[in-house]
Amino acid sequence: MAKSKGLVKEELINNIISMILHGTLNEGDFLPSIRSMSTFYNISRGTVLVVYKHLESMGYIQGIERSGYIVVNKTYQGTSGHEHPINSPTVQIVSPDEDELTQQQLTKLYQRQPCKLPPQFIKRWASNYNHLSQQSSSINIYSLQRFLKLSRGITVEEKSLLLLPGYQESLGLIALFLQEHRKKKVIIIEDPCSPQVKELFTQFQFDIISVATDSDGLLVDALPDITDVALLCMPTLQYPTATRLSEDRKQQLYRWAADRRIIIIEDDSYAMLGFGKNISPPLYLCQEQTTVIYLTQLIEVLGSTYNLAIIALPPMLVEPFRRLNQALHSNYPPVSFSIVDYFLSSSYLMKYLTTLVEERETKTQFAKLICTERLLTSSVNFQQNGGFCCFSLSKVNTPNEFINTAFFPITRQTVVLNDERYFLFPYTHLSLSELERLSRQLLPSLTT
Repeated sequence: MAKSKGLVKEELINNIISMILHGTLNEGDFLPSIRSMSTFYNISRGTVLVVYKHLESMGYIQGIERSGYIVVNKTYQGTSGHEHPINSPTVQIVSPDEDELTQQQLTKLYQRQPCKLPPQFIKRWASNYNHLSQQSSSINIYSLQRFLKLSRGITVEEKSLLLLPGYQESLGLIALFLQEHRKKKVIIIEDPCSPQVKELFTQFQFDIISVATDSDGLLVDALPDITDVALLCMPTLQYPTATRLSEDRKQQLYRWAADRRIIIIEDDSYAMLGFGKNISPPLYLCQEQTTVIYLTQLIEVLGSTYNLAIIALPPMLVEPFRRLNQALHSNYPPVSFSIVDYFLSSSYLMKYLTTLVEERETKTQFAKLICTERLLTSSVNFQQNGGFCCFSLSKVNTPNEFINTAFFPITRQTVVLNDERYFLFPYTHLSLSELERLSRQLLPSLTT
């Protein structure tokens, strides 16, 4: 006997809620299309639409124009013991939940392209792997030297370079060094920054001093009068504000650091996105003025499968860093070291980087159009070929349907006037078709 329409709707609603509560459907997941659900449950599309609208009113999902319905939040256990959707009017949304959601969505976005290396290259490398692995048990540092010279104009001696299996692992090595060789366990960090960075130094029991940024980068005048500590900054391309440290502030920073015996940790991870175009020289080139540890990662070039990081050290820090690294890591490189070594020294490198730059230039044009013509932005931090940008909007002009899918909220220390909100737009992680669709979808909001 066929079920009534009412029973089918109730069953479908309960099934979706159950999948959300038990984690089968996670925040940010798109539900099947109305057509697919209609076919699967043998019901009309109108009935599926009614179910989705009901779930949306309960706060479990959210409709995104021309994209479908997305799971927005799991449930909240109230003080009475009853479960309520977080988006229910009786429950207040607090900023930590928003930050967590933003980070989850960003992580999903970054990991959609786990490997960016050309398939034909990987096939050739795999066929030669046994021969290559027998030749050497260590990474060919020349490959890293070549890459840094091409992309950033840095000439680094072989003994000053370290390749590590991950960005967080590199920061962990730096934190251990600071613990052993600095009397004060204090780290100064730009605000805003990645939450994982603050969490790592918190786990190492560092006291963290946050210093704000503005359109010219780090507010050097706001740096504390403190000695013998470390500063972690992104002078070339700050994440997530997309600002660049001005030349005047660079000179101020050199003087401040030299006078106070500060170690600068220069995180240059996002400068690689421009591949030498419109990118200011790194602080590392001015070692005679102060001590700079240079850090970058290869994820933007190679994808998240090969999330390797490079550290370039000043001469006086080479030996203590190498001793620590040998104590923590195996001498034999993992497979990912081998394939990166082979790729960076191969004839594919220049062709691949050229293709990458061309694709990013096209994405940059779409991003500029979206930020300057499609959105009613109050301000925009946009570096040519930076790969991401930062803008502010009033709450009235905020396109809420694209929050945490294309635009990600940023919490800043600086005073926000009126009802301005800051957003990160990581456009390089979206496909060209997604950027084109986003541009079209934003257009009606300005013409109505």
